[in-house]
Amino acid sequence: MIQSYQRSRAQSFWRITLFSALALITVLVIIVATYLLSAHTELSGKRVIQGLNEAVSIQFDTNEIPHIKAKNPSDALFALGYLHASERSWQMEINRRLAAGRLSEILGEETVKIDRFMRTLGIKRAAENQLERYPIEAKRLLQAYADGVNAGNTNLGWALPLEYFLTRSKPGYFSAADSVAWMLVMALDLGGNWQKELQRLGLAQYLTTAQVWEVMPPYPDTKPVSNVDFSKLYQDLQVYPATKTAQTNAATVTQDKADLQLSHFLPGGKDGIGSNNWVISGNKTASGKPLLANDPHLGLSAPSAWYFVHIDAPKLQVIGATMPGIPAVIIGRTKQIAWGFTNTNPDVQDLYLEQFDLKSSGLYRGPDGPLPFRVREEIIDIKGENSFRFIVKESRHGPIISDAYELAKNTIDAKRYALALRWTALDLENQSLATLLDMNRAESIDELKNSLRHFYAPMQNIVMADTLGNIALQVAGVAPKRTLYQGLYGIAPVPGWDRQYDWTSYIPFDQLPAITNPTEGWLASANQQILADYNSNPLTADWELPFRYDRIKQLLEAQNKHDLNSMRAIQGDTLSLGATPLLELFKSVQSTHPLSNSAKQITNTFAGDMVANSAAPTIFNAWVDQLTRLLFSRLGDLFKQEYGKRRQFREALILQLANPNSPWCDQPSSTTVENCAETAKLAYDLALDQLSSAYGPDPQKWLWGQAHLAVAEHRPFSKVPLLNKIFNLVNPFPGDSFSVNVGRLELGKSASPFNTKQAASMRIIFDFANLDQSTFIYPTGQSGWVQSSRYRNLNALWANNEALPLTSKPTSYSRQLDLAPK
Repeated sequence: MIQSYQRSRAQSFWRITLFSALALITVLVIIVATYLLSAHTELSGKRVIQGLNEAVSIQFDTNEIPHIKAKNPSDALFALGYLHASERSWQMEINRRLAAGRLSEILGEETVKIDRFMRTLGIKRAAENQLERYPIEAKRLLQAYADGVNAGNTNLGWALPLEYFLTRSKPGYFSAADSVAWMLVMALDLGGNWQKELQRLGLAQYLTTAQVWEVMPPYPDTKPVSNVDFSKLYQDLQVYPATKTAQTNAATVTQDKADLQLSHFLPGGKDGIGSNNWVISGNKTASGKPLLANDPHLGLSAPSAWYFVHIDAPKLQVIGATMPGIPAVIIGRTKQIAWGFTNTNPDVQDLYLEQFDLKSSGLYRGPDGPLPFRVREEIIDIKGENSFRFIVKESRHGPIISDAYELAKNTIDAKRYALALRWTALDLENQSLATLLDMNRAESIDELKNSLRHFYAPMQNIVMADTLGNIALQVAGVAPKRTLYQGLYGIAPVPGWDRQYDWTSYIPFDQLPAITNPTEGWLASANQQILADYNSNPLTADWELPFRYDRIKQLLEAQNKHDLNSMRAIQGDTLSLGATPLLELFKSVQSTHPLSNSAKQITNTFAGDMVANSAAPTIFNAWVDQLTRLLFSRLGDLFKQEYGKRRQFREALILQLANPNSPWCDQPSSTTVENCAETAKLAYDLALDQLSSAYGPDPQKWLWGQAHLAVAEHRPFSKVPLLNKIFNLVNPFPGDSFSVNVGRLELGKSASPFNTKQAASMRIIFDFANLDQSTFIYPTGQSGWVQSSRYRNLNALWANNEALPLTSKPTSYSRQLDLAPK
């Protein structure tokens, strides 16, 4: 009887448990279904909106490009803001908070160092001050856009994008200054000279100036731009910490973590960040009309940095790529002209050593005596923690970044010195966003160039073409005047108390590199050195290596007549001229490794083409990786901090291997003296060990497309297990860090060293034979809603170098949204 009772109780318990589980599942299904039905992931119908002057219609074509038709530019940009918020609300919120240094309010203490760095730079403060000086018309348009953003966020209702629920946050108020601030963040992302200055400062603690130039060589076929012995200069000034060590392990770990966090949100300063663009005149095209191509190389993100749109309003008829947060088409065309950008990467950032006054840390050494720091208190609110208060100091040159960036602080004797940043983008006169608005209204190349006179930062190489058949290239932006071989030329930090290092003026627009209708019939830029005909002083000492440009030049000159297909083929080209100088040594390696014969059979015909369906690129890149480590890892933390994160050391490697007996090839850990051939063999064996451990014992299966995955990262969930599987987008990808179809390798400490997180963030081609048969593609989709198919629908097309039509006159539409004034 007792047993029967116990069985009855057990059965009752399980029935209740099962019923409860089913009830819970039912409730969850209802909640999820209600959310999915309530979320405005597919905009259509009619909305009555406060803030509009007149009605606006938005039609989405079959490729999900919205076509905004408005009766005035103000309403058109209001509608653009509404679209950006409706489609990319979380992206805009995280970007707004990044620029303002307010990530920690929703993400917690993990982002405090990022917030502190951004507050120290004063991005949002600078944006607010710059905005006050904008023309009235530009301010009106920026405000209309901001009003549209806020209306779009309000219309989302309770069913916000999932990221808001996961972080327990809501969209914040978007202001016109937030647009200006995001433009400054783009300038920061596309900059990075200050980080190279910091690296030279760190190297000079342990190396002579000549050795530093070996590790960070000058641009190919040029001499160092400065004759100053900066290593001796820093030693004489006693710049470095008293104890000459590479920090304690704990400090190094903390520093590395902070640096990784910052680079996750701001990938600027890396080798390879930039773009390709080129334009061909009708003399070299099958149609007799110009062709223009552009593919910006940014950090891959999910959703994409870009959002394509067509705007049709009086005096504003433009189609192309916008960035959520910025109320303009950045790369695109009007009815008469088209343009594309690449990063000039000029030296517009200088680090200044500020020496503390011995009697007061509130004073620093000036040219004529002690000067007081300008100070302000900043407060960072932290989710789940007490607020963090700190003091920001500024010298006459700019903000003291060594207080907020641990790598900088640990490089110098922080009791005696600080590092200040002088940066053009923070100037009060910066009105680059107003220039973009003017560009969108240009009707000729002359009008476009005239608007570029007011472009400030980031400095860009703009290729352009028009319906009359003209082509041109114009460098636009401001950069300080420098003279070759005088002073340090911006390559390393300078004494802040010495007037000779102060900026005195900027290069006039008319003295920047520019060319129109060249006899060659084409123009191109790929972040290589660009000099003005009448000014031999380069804009920087830190140009990107010319491998991509040289390959583009080869392909443009390889055939007499180009068309849309040949342009797309160039964008998809994967031959790496950064690999070809190393092939002879690679193939000459005589290895006794058990897998060597199999590997050699695969690589015998390898010519540097980084195709996805071959194992040869995998074997080659693993060998180069190991060889780079063998030559330069002796630099210790200075190598670890840079390798893969910002630099690939490719030029230094090529130059050292040109000398078969380079001292860099000798291995410090051995008792014998190795030459480069012996070290190359050691690297080969290490590479085969690495690959067999990662991918198995059969070299035929080490396909480059499996090792080299393009990862579009979500902010911030790319680093969160499980969530990153949902929010990140991953696809096999060809190319390497130096091919036209770039796929920059992560290397360094990465668990997946051959993955790429920096590649073509979009590809666009304008065909003047018929501008409505122009094409575009990018790595994600138009939507920022992770549950939408439009979040990822373009990913595979992009990875395979396919394209979609970019037309202002689609033959059909998938849906329509009408906005009416309240």
